[in-house]
Amino acid sequence: MAKKSAKQEHHKNEFPIEKTSTATTQVESENSSRADNEIPATKAEEILSQEQPNKKHLDRSKISAIRKKTMPVVLRLALSVLFFGAMSALFTWFLFIRHESYDVDTVMEFINDKPYLYAYSNLVIFLAMLTIATLTWTTFFSTGLSFAIISVISYIDMTKYAIREIPLMPEDFLLAGSVGELTAFVDIWEIVRLAVGVVLVVLGSALLEYCTRHTIGRTKVGMVWWERHAVVPRVSFTLIAVVSLLFVTGPVIHQKDYEWLEGMELKLWDPVQTYEENGFVIGFLSNIAKLDQATPETYSAEEMQRIAQKYRDIKATDITRKPLNEVIDNLIIVLDETFYDPELYDKYDHYGGDVIPETHAIFMEYPSGYMYSPEYGGGTANVEFEAYTGLSNYWARNYPYVNSLTQVDNILSAASWLKGFDFSATAIHSYDGSLYKRNAVYPRMGFDEFIDREKMTYTDKENSEFYAYISDQSLFREVLDVIKNNDSPQMIGAITMQNHSPYDSAQYTDLEFVLKGDAEQYWNLANSFQSLHSADAYIGEFLTELDKLEERTVVLLFGDHTAGILSEYVNSDKQEEQFLAYLTPFFIYSNFEIRTEDKNRELEAKQANEKLGFNIDTKGVDLPVTTPNCLLNTVYNLLNVEKPALFYLLDVVCEETPVLTAGYFAGNTPEEVGALYDYKLVNYDILSGKHYWDGN
Repeated sequence: MAKKSAKQEHHKNEFPIEKTSTATTQVESENSSRADNEIPATKAEEILSQEQPNKKHLDRSKISAIRKKTMPVVLRLALSVLFFGAMSALFTWFLFIRHESYDVDTVMEFINDKPYLYAYSNLVIFLAMLTIATLTWTTFFSTGLSFAIISVISYIDMTKYAIREIPLMPEDFLLAGSVGELTAFVDIWEIVRLAVGVVLVVLGSALLEYCTRHTIGRTKVGMVWWERHAVVPRVSFTLIAVVSLLFVTGPVIHQKDYEWLEGMELKLWDPVQTYEENGFVIGFLSNIAKLDQATPETYSAEEMQRIAQKYRDIKATDITRKPLNEVIDNLIIVLDETFYDPELYDKYDHYGGDVIPETHAIFMEYPSGYMYSPEYGGGTANVEFEAYTGLSNYWARNYPYVNSLTQVDNILSAASWLKGFDFSATAIHSYDGSLYKRNAVYPRMGFDEFIDREKMTYTDKENSEFYAYISDQSLFREVLDVIKNNDSPQMIGAITMQNHSPYDSAQYTDLEFVLKGDAEQYWNLANSFQSLHSADAYIGEFLTELDKLEERTVVLLFGDHTAGILSEYVNSDKQEEQFLAYLTPFFIYSNFEIRTEDKNRELEAKQANEKLGFNIDTKGVDLPVTTPNCLLNTVYNLLNVEKPALFYLLDVVCEETPVLTAGYFAGNTPEEVGALYDYKLVNYDILSGKHYWDGN
């Protein structure tokens, strides 16, 4: 019986094809009632694996017969493309409607007025989805992933616009490392809901993909690895999708040969207008190119050495200046967060009188003026960078702290220059030190110590313990402690936070400066004005304490940008009103006499400002409107102290081009010749080039 069983077993294994064929016939019979006569891939594989453990011996023709029962490849691809087309149309609508804060009428008006731009945006979304699909080789999962990405992007865009009235820009993604701290400026529960929604969408689409593949997917029985993973079609279709996406987006990214896009009008100096007139997709794409600064044509080691030598020679002939430590004992540079002058805005008439009386009083006694900020509602670190270094972000237009200064060992700044005169350099910021990578950048700028909110002695908050930010009063006390507790001359860079958005987070119980008109509409401005009034009082207290010091102390104080809620000005059709949305006050205080009184100076400043297009009625301002890259040079010149060779170049630049920012020029960019071109080369060399410059 044993021999017979063995023989029967041998006979059984001798004809595996017949058995498999029988099993296949049975499967076909069981599913003959299906309209498409299709066999699930998983069931076929199960039967085959049960009947034949060794798949290498399967008849290829029988395997082919099983594969023919699954959905044909051409049909699957066609249905997938149609599905992506429908989903991209839905996602494009979703992106536009979120960008416009769910204003359906505005979106419909855009579609009716500029159908080609909307269709182009749809095409970009479609090709982007196809690229993701070819990379993952999935249909439903890639759709869910695409929707998750669009949800996150549109949420960031919508939230940023609500806070700053500025849309999401490509360079904002450079701040991904600081996302933990940036979330403090928004509702944490909104972020939680977004995160949960994204996870559910991704998991749900993955589950749907899994179920679909095991229902109507192809069988992989008998396939070699490159067939199982569809290497050839996946690579081929990915290349086609990527090339198509680059071909379609290239003209907009590089801003050339895009005439076929009827209705497109790029105003890169005004991101709000660019996004509004062209839609989110085109607005975002058109700003990508600026992330990579183009190399100037004449840039070379020889050219940089020529420029450096030119201004070193000019410096050598200036023998009237004195060393810094012979003129002053302390230099304090205060960047006052969102510090602006409400008296410039007639459209926001309010009760309560002067919001910043201390600052206006300082205007009457000390060198002062208005700074045209290169930023609106945010971007503090970019303004800070220009003020500390004398360089400009006009050409790079990104975040130098994040993507440039972390790549160099050291950089010339107020801190590093004053250390050459035996000053100690301390940076103080009443917020997290990692934001904008300050903790990594400050040592490279020459600061010996960085005191952030975790190291501060004084941490009282404005009005409410629930308020997110340490008050300006606490920061000024910290500055005074550093000066009083050290015998050496001090250079201090202080960054405040009190006035930062959200503007109503201080929870003031009484608002003195309620705006006339719709109280609900102007609620944020009323709170912002109240915070400004408090910050202004703290400035007065701080300067009063400095007056008591025996050490000769100079303070450069300026606002980094206005509040991002001046919509009636920043969105105005009148350019002079748009300008006002970027102006912040600055002054140069000293507790000793640093200049001879000049009664004509205020008149000269007024004439210079009017020539630039600024008709400012505030009394006492005696310095022309400028940009932050010129502020430190103004201090050096007022004190008549030694300064780096770079600042002799700034003498010319700040006289010929006192306002250097894209928003001011509105497309009518100045001719880059002479000193301005030299300045462009220096900025490129330090921020993006090979660091040939030696103009210290």
